[in-house]
Amino acid sequence: MFNSELINAVENFSALMLPLSEKELDRKWTWKDHHEEGIRFAFFVTIQELRQLAVLLTSTRTPLTQAQHILGQYHKQYLGLQAVVIGVSKEVSERIPNDGEWAIRQAYAHILGAEFSFRTVIRYALERHRDAQWTPERIPKPEYPRLYGINESEYEFLMEGPLDAMLAYHHELHPSIIQEFSNITDQELDLPAAFWEETRFPIRHRLHRFEAHIIQHTVQIDKTLTAVSQTPSESKRLIRYLFSALAEVNAKMISSDNYPAGSSELAKNINLRVREIQSALEN
Repeated sequence: MFNSELINAVENFSALMLPLSEKELDRKWTWKDHHEEGIRFAFFVTIQELRQLAVLLTSTRTPLTQAQHILGQYHKQYLGLQAVVIGVSKEVSERIPNDGEWAIRQAYAHILGAEFSFRTVIRYALERHRDAQWTPERIPKPEYPRLYGINESEYEFLMEGPLDAMLAYHHELHPSIIQEFSNITDQELDLPAAFWEETRFPIRHRLHRFEAHIIQHTVQIDKTLTAVSQTPSESKRLIRYLFSALAEVNAKMISSDNYPAGSSELAKNINLRVREIQSALEN
């Protein structure tokens, strides 16, 4: 599915660039004929290369199914969330902006908990429909540990733990959700699934909820960061565009059997760029 080489290269690039001040972004760095914009120009080069790759992938792969398209939308918003929380310290993640409001760690725990629930609802509905045993009743409570893939004590430990532990867990959970549901057929999207509501919304609705819910709480976390005086730096603002470009590439790879050669080549170029910038910062 996703090319881990490319993802790691973008993450390494982001880790290098995130702490840089505007003065450091002004440091000399040359790319081909461009030599006046400084290190910050590396952001624009990398974003453009990712966008170009996304266009090429669109022209060469088979069309996405409806489910794969929905999962691609979800993935884009997941990376949008990661761009907001990148660099947030443990201390900042625990700050409560105002009485009765959530700290960032609490908001992220809610996001992660919802991802478990959404996956469980879809997983159970698919199992029952595919076995021709679906009924409109809610999921029996004894089924939850199996469907969650984690026991109650492990779940509570995760939800009560620090933000970095939740981020690490989500980093593994997220692609597994995409992989698991990428084979949902167009016909299965219209089958009903039971959750807490009286309405038995179709699987299509449940799948879209991943993205919609993350949007809701990404905005909440963004507002919280402002409330606790954590205005994003220029680098962090640019990382949002970088992650958006990476997400577009990844969305084209959903359910692909092979990594496109261009993605590995781009990963090598980005890693080389990281080394060049490190050298420029040291001189």
